[in-house]
Amino acid sequence: MAAAWEEIRRLAADFQRAQFAEVAQRLSERNCIEIVTKLIAEKQLEVVHTLDGKEYVTPAQICREIRDELHVCGGRVNIVDLQQIINVDLLHIENRANDIVKSDKTIQLVLGQLINESYLDQLAEEINDKLQETGQVTISELCKAYDLPGDFLTQVLSRRLGRIIHGRLDQENRGVIFTEAFVSRHRARIRGLFSAITRPTPISNLITRYGFQEHLLYSVLEELVNSGRLKGTVVGGKQDKAVFVPDIYARTQSNWVDSFFKQNGYLEFDALYRLGIPDPSGYIKKRYKSTKLLFLRAACVGQEIVDQVEASVEEAVSSGTWIDVATLLPSSLSAEDCGILLQQVMRSLNKNSSGLVFSDTIVVSEKFLSSCTDLFSDMMKQKAEKEMKNNPVHLITEEDLKQASVLENSNANKKDKKDDRRKKATEGSGSVRGGGGGNAREIKIKKTKKKGRKDADSDEESQTTSTDRNKHMEFPFMTQEEIQDVLKTRMQDCPEELITELAEHLIRPLAKSYQEVVRSVFTSSTSSSGASRRQTMKDLQEEFSNLYNNIRLFEKGTKHFTDETQTNLVKHLLKTVCTDVTNLIFNFLASDSMMTTENYSAITSEVRTKILGKLPEDTKGPLTKLHTSLNGKSLEDFLSYLDSAADICDIMVKKGDKKKERQVLFQHRQALTEQLKVTEDPALVLHLTSVLLFQFSTHCMLHAPGRSVPQIINFLSGKIPEDQHSLLVKYQGLVVKQLISQTKKTEQGDSDETEEDEGADAIRKELQEITTSIKDLVLRPRKSSVTEE
Repeated sequence: MAAAWEEIRRLAADFQRAQFAEVAQRLSERNCIEIVTKLIAEKQLEVVHTLDGKEYVTPAQICREIRDELHVCGGRVNIVDLQQIINVDLLHIENRANDIVKSDKTIQLVLGQLINESYLDQLAEEINDKLQETGQVTISELCKAYDLPGDFLTQVLSRRLGRIIHGRLDQENRGVIFTEAFVSRHRARIRGLFSAITRPTPISNLITRYGFQEHLLYSVLEELVNSGRLKGTVVGGKQDKAVFVPDIYARTQSNWVDSFFKQNGYLEFDALYRLGIPDPSGYIKKRYKSTKLLFLRAACVGQEIVDQVEASVEEAVSSGTWIDVATLLPSSLSAEDCGILLQQVMRSLNKNSSGLVFSDTIVVSEKFLSSCTDLFSDMMKQKAEKEMKNNPVHLITEEDLKQASVLENSNANKKDKKDDRRKKATEGSGSVRGGGGGNAREIKIKKTKKKGRKDADSDEESQTTSTDRNKHMEFPFMTQEEIQDVLKTRMQDCPEELITELAEHLIRPLAKSYQEVVRSVFTSSTSSSGASRRQTMKDLQEEFSNLYNNIRLFEKGTKHFTDETQTNLVKHLLKTVCTDVTNLIFNFLASDSMMTTENYSAITSEVRTKILGKLPEDTKGPLTKLHTSLNGKSLEDFLSYLDSAADICDIMVKKGDKKKERQVLFQHRQALTEQLKVTEDPALVLHLTSVLLFQFSTHCMLHAPGRSVPQIINFLSGKIPEDQHSLLVKYQGLVVKQLISQTKKTEQGDSDETEEDEGADAIRKELQEITTSIKDLVLRPRKSSVTEE
């Protein structure tokens, strides 16, 4: 035992000597910093500098200190405050805070604050205490009080409803929490208040006056009404216009409405407004679901009144008189409502019954209008005979066309043979004017010659004659005031406004009829040799529609090409088919003004200019644009001006449907095929074959000049089998060689005639051999094209 104590004393002495002995080697503070820095760089040590730089802190220590501070602060602490407490950079605190949130589901990071479940439970208890005191709390108030976002509070409180918070969340307005006692108290107040109401009352006024919670009031009120505890209805929905109508008032109200409607057959919206019905239209629709009613601007009428008006209108139309429906309707209905009712009646009447509406409420039959027109028949004839004596009529005759054709022919003779060849090929390119061959035009325009008219031999004479003719283009009949005076004297029972509108309606038909009377007087006074039948409006419309639809179909074909090729195709279309339809309109207007031609296709640009000089100003403008657009490059502009010109001529365009388009495509193809069968000209064979193959491939008609054939053949590459395309290209090369040979022969005359003839014969022979194969590409049962496959 003594030896053990001796050993202890010896060790204590050694320890004391070691403590007081001086150290031979000691690390300085700088060396320690360098060693730690080296370890951090080599990622063997993970520590964080404090803000003052005197200490190192490990991430685990930061996490422990954050958790300790969160506990000390009661479960909610701001990250910015933690920076000052822990004395490290905010970035490290945020990183450690995010790690804590990820690892611990009971801690959340909200708006830069760490919050744990214990704090949220404590918060829920505080809110529950406040809820029990006041009966309801709103999330918006809690957001201000606790500085937390609304969605977060709603989510947190929803999980604690029924457990910590004894209340419920309003399903209509999720921003409110209330207790069952609060709801019961409100239900009792609402039940008592609305039970005492005896007249329609706006609900918004009650909310303001008694301080009800709006969404709660509507839900409780709907529940009480549906259960039958409250006798009444809510009208106008859950809006500012909502009105509670008690049953006792509604019964009295409904009785009055039913009685008035039964006696009078109509209901005024103003009267229902005065009864306290905020939405009369909706009330009537709900009240009379099974009753057929016509709703007007300020009233609704029953079927009896509609039937009465309909019967009266039918009687007036069938008897050839007029009727003012305002005299049949209640005086309280406005003129606008009477007009709406009449329009509805006119739509429901049989389409065969003819009648027009004047002054919104007066129906005039066609027979009555005809009788009004007949009143002026004798006056027209007398005035026309007098007019014809004082104003001789000038016409466009054959001589005008001859002069224009002489100018055109002199210019055409200057073109080289190549252009002639192309022109010949163009004639076979499918310009079937009437719609693919089957609808070719057969209409003749009446031609009348004025006896003793001198030929216009010079431009000066033409201009002088044109100026003279302009004076006699239109023959005025009567002014509107003069027509009114005649109607007043003949129809004294008609009201003033009807007379005025009748005169306004009749002035144009009378003027048109007068022009016809003038023409008939004129034609009856001319020699029988100069008289011929005129083109009817129906024929004109049919022919115009055919040409118009052909242009539309040809336009589809041009869309398959781009840039210069498309421009050339459009120009060609404008020079041919578009020119035909333009000439048709010009000839029609010329015939209306007692100017006519035998064949409108012979009308040239010069003749159109002459006709423009003789047209009235309102017609001249649009027709000038149409005439000018023929020299442009835009088909859309032309069609736009064509529509305006058609409106001026009162031409109704029959737009082609799919069936009609297929028929036109078939007729067009058949016409080109027949032409291909009989022709032996290689250029024309190549042209027709290319156009037909294009139609087979794209199912679109194409109207193309001869110079566009190479572009068409290039387009067909990939659309038809390769062997067919190669054959076409080969044939095209031979045709070009033949045309070049013919051109050189024309230019050089007889020099080297033998050698060139041999080359031409070889080309011609090769063309003849291939021509049948080229035709067979179209004429024989064709193979499926690449496009169709």
